[in-house]
Amino acid sequence: MKKLFIASITATLLFSASAYSNVSSHAAPAIAASCVGCHGADGNSVVPNFPKLAGQHAAYIEKQLKDFRGGFRKDATMAPFAKSLTDEDIKALGAFYASQPAK
Repeated sequence: MKKLFIASITATLLFSASAYSNVSSHAAPAIAASCVGCHGADGNSVVPNFPKLAGQHAAYIEKQLKDFRGGFRKDATMAPFAKSLTDEDIKALGAFYASQPAK
């Protein structure tokens, strides 16, 4: 029973990871174009006021963007950007920045 449980968890993670990467590979670069001005082309901001997104966990980036979009997190610059994003856009951005090497 324990082996079956472990096998099902492993399969779930593998399938969700591949679906996750398919979303990000197509949409993220175009969506991330609006992030470049503050966070850098690859998410490695050179300005201390703007956080580095490169190498962050995808789930962390998703949560922050959803919090900005929902008004739970306040920022006059981020709120308008986040409000224009769909759930798929947010997932794509999370995966994109998580895949970028932090410098």
